[in-house]
Amino acid sequence: MSKLLVVFGATGQQGGSVIDYVLNDPVLSKEYSLRAITRNASRPDAQELQSRGVEVVAADADSPETLPAALANAHTVFLVTVSIYDDQLKPREYRQAKAVADEAVAAGAKSIIFSSCVAAERLHGRPVPAFDSKADAEVYIRTLPIHSAFFAPGNFMQNFFGNQAPRLLPGEEGSEPTYAITNFLEPDTAVPLVNTVGDTGKYVGAILANPEQYNGKIFYAASGLYKYSQIAEILTRITGNKTIYNQISQEQWTSFMPEGYRESIVPMMQFIQNPGYFGPNSKESVEWTVQQARGKVTSFEEFVEKNAEALYKQ
Repeated sequence: MSKLLVVFGATGQQGGSVIDYVLNDPVLSKEYSLRAITRNASRPDAQELQSRGVEVVAADADSPETLPAALANAHTVFLVTVSIYDDQLKPREYRQAKAVADEAVAAGAKSIIFSSCVAAERLHGRPVPAFDSKADAEVYIRTLPIHSAFFAPGNFMQNFFGNQAPRLLPGEEGSEPTYAITNFLEPDTAVPLVNTVGDTGKYVGAILANPEQYNGKIFYAASGLYKYSQIAEILTRITGNKTIYNQISQEQWTSFMPEGYRESIVPMMQFIQNPGYFGPNSKESVEWTVQQARGKVTSFEEFVEKNAEALYKQ
C-alpha cells in the first residue's frame, strides 16, 4: 500500500513541482500516492491535477476546521506557507505552519517537509520578517514528535518573469535598445538562484526517497550563486539583448514599492548583501545541497536559454 503524500500549495510553484516530480519518478510514484491541497479545488489547475490521478482537497492553513480532512491518513506532508508582504506576514506564516504541523501530528503523520528560510535574526542579529517567519516556524516544528526536513529555496529564477525582469531603458532614437536589472545592492552581491518550478521536486524528491538520512537537515536550494553583474552578462550573452545591472539608491528603489511590501523586502535585500542569502556560508551550503538533489538542477544559463523570449516581454 502506498504512503500518502499531502502537498500544500499544490497549484503553486513549489507544491506543483513536488507533485510533477513524484508523478514522473518511477520509484516515488509507486511509493507515494498524492493529495493536493488548494484553497480552491474548482480552479483549472486543480482540476488538471485531478485529471492526472491526484486527489484534490480544498483546505486553507488559515482555516483550522479544514485541516483534519486535508491531513487524514497522511504519511508525509509537504508544507509551504502563503507569503503576503504586509504587517501581518510574520504572525500569519507562523500561524499557518503551526496549525498544519499540529494537525499532521494529530493525524499520525510520520514526516513533514517544510519550506523554510535562514534564521536571519536568531543566527545573525539581522531581523528579516520574510525569512524569520518561516525560520521561527521551523524551530517549532523541530519540537514536535514527527520526522522533519526543511527545503529553503533561494531567489526564484521565475522572478525574472516579473518584478526582477529586465526593463527597457529610455534611449535616443536609433540607439541600441538597452535593458536593465535594477536594484540598490552592489553589483558583486551574490544571489542563490533556483528554478523553483523545474527543480523543487528534485530536492524534495531526495528527502522523500531517503527520509531517515535527511531527518533534521536543511536543503539550501539553488543551482549556484550569481552576482548581479554576472546575471546581466548572462542575459546579454544568451539572448543578444544588451542588459546591464543598474544600481540605484535604496531610497529610489524603495519609492517604487507599496509600503507594506517595502518593509518586508528591503531588510531581505540588505541581508542578501551582508551576510548573504543563506548566511556567511551560503556558497558551501548551496554546493552541498546541489549534491543531494535527485537529478541535475538547472543553471541560470540553461533557464535563460529556455526562456529567452519570455524574459523580455515586460
